[in-house]
Amino acid sequence: MNNYFENILASALFKCEGIYTKDDDVRQGFSRLYSFTTENISGYIDKFDLNGKSLLTVGSSGDQVINASLFNCVDQTVVDICPYTKFYFYLKKACILSFSLKEFMDFFCYNDYPKFCHDNKDVFSKEKFEEVKDLLRVLDYESYLFWDEVFSLYKPEKVRRELFSSDEDRSFVLQGMNLYMKDEEAFSKAKVKIRGINPKFICEDIFKVNLNRTYDNVFLSNIGLYCGIDRLKELVGRLEPYVDDKMLLCYLYKTEENTKYKKDWSEIYDLKRLKSSLGEYITSFDTFCGVRGILFEDEKYDRDSVLIYEKRK
Repeated sequence: MNNYFENILASALFKCEGIYTKDDDVRQGFSRLYSFTTENISGYIDKFDLNGKSLLTVGSSGDQVINASLFNCVDQTVVDICPYTKFYFYLKKACILSFSLKEFMDFFCYNDYPKFCHDNKDVFSKEKFEEVKDLLRVLDYESYLFWDEVFSLYKPEKVRRELFSSDEDRSFVLQGMNLYMKDEEAFSKAKVKIRGINPKFICEDIFKVNLNRTYDNVFLSNIGLYCGIDRLKELVGRLEPYVDDKMLLCYLYKTEENTKYKKDWSEIYDLKRLKSSLGEYITSFDTFCGVRGILFEDEKYDRDSVLIYEKRK
């Protein structure tokens, strides 16, 4: 094992023991994995031409990568400050290739919203991990070493609680947000598409990352929610030279173009100021069924939106 990997593994074991390091402070809470996306990726992904194209994306859940693979997007790069992102993607990949949709969801979902791992005792089941670990070893040896060590030392609930954000929605909502989880047919398609997907992973703050190539598409997820308008504009300006086609500037929850700002909201939802600041980059404001719309099975109940920049050619 190299020193870099040993340090990442050690940090995970420390977390499971309730010990946090200076690196965790630097990452400001983003050192935890997300078990699944918190966005309705199904609502916006078809607004991008991904077929045979390249993608730069954030997202430690790996769901952006998996969903993009359904559109024949093989050339993918993931930038995320969470150091376990690569290991989690390959664990998901091994499980997609090995399990049925139900088995996959039982393994990854705590299933008991709003309770945590109360009824689902199969979450991160060690018995199910034994079924996939040989394949995981072939797919990515470091990912195999990481999860084999973590699962051998700690109970599944402990791993989920310490290494992951608790932000996970109901299982049927997750299925609505992720095309690859929609049903068994979609999951079977994902088994075929994901086989050839081996993204490049960059563990770094996206505000500081140095890129050495361009990408057809860039997904910035909901970064703007955390960084604010001014820093988002700075990030977009920094990345724009590396975009050949489109960039998802920001994902906005429960928001349409005419949504009125309330003072206790994150400033990213001040649409008047947001449009004024990023006006030169916003080429479309696209709205679709929101996460809560999926929850209440009514796409008009709540709408989410994405701001998109399309490069003029």
